[in-house]
Amino acid sequence: MNMKWLITASAFALVSVSAAHAADVIVPPQPTPVSPVIVAPTFSWTGFYIGGQVGGFSSKTKMDILSNGKTIPVNDEFLPKLSGFMGGLYAGSNVDLGNGLILGVDTDFMWSDKDDTKTGKVYEIAPNHVAYVNKILKDAGIKIGDNVLKPGDKRAHSFTFKEKWAGATRIRIGFAAERIMPYVAGGIAYTQLQDIASVSITEKDTGKVIASGNLSDERKTFVGYTLGAGVDLAMTNNIIVRAEYRYSDFGKKKFSNDKYETSHKTNDFRVGVAYKF
Repeated sequence: MNMKWLITASAFALVSVSAAHAADVIVPPQPTPVSPVIVAPTFSWTGFYIGGQVGGFSSKTKMDILSNGKTIPVNDEFLPKLSGFMGGLYAGSNVDLGNGLILGVDTDFMWSDKDDTKTGKVYEIAPNHVAYVNKILKDAGIKIGDNVLKPGDKRAHSFTFKEKWAGATRIRIGFAAERIMPYVAGGIAYTQLQDIASVSITEKDTGKVIASGNLSDERKTFVGYTLGAGVDLAMTNNIIVRAEYRYSDFGKKKFSNDKYETSHKTNDFRVGVAYKF
């Protein structure tokens, strides 16, 4: 009996000790699953782009008459002033030099197709100018028919300027802060200007126009420089909008067999949107 009780007690004690040891075992917690972190790619200004732009411009044109080695300026009130809407395309490429500094090249072509005409002061033809005016008309192929030019008849000159298109090729330096990039730009500007000089002769007594026509009608390409500043804003990684002011000086050209010289300058503001590749 004692032996049986001893065996039972020993077995119970062994089981109790094993259970106590099992209770002291630390079970490590299961790790919580961590979702992968997705990092959005950093925007880069480097790359090629092409887009369209629209805007408005105003101009200042000067004309000097070249006579016997002298330069005689034509009064501004008698000169046409081109202004209005323009639209066209632009394209370019940028390189990120680091630390927010962007270097790029940009070229554009704008279609304006604007013209303006101004008529100068009306002069009475003096007796000693009759032969001179007759020669001007003859050289220009303007006929007066059966009419005879007389002293006292009136002469008026008109000037017409037409600008078909303009463009530029420039270097841009940008200062990027994430998706916004203010910039300055400068380079070569070019445009085509048509210059038309015409004359009208009015009879003194009747006021009838007895002769009229173009003294000259020439188209020339002007080449000068342009300076500007603007800002690009990346709406997405591929869509970039732009706003820009630009000043252009297209230089000077001589017209009508070097009888007068014309200079042409413009100010414009434009906005555009481009696709960046």
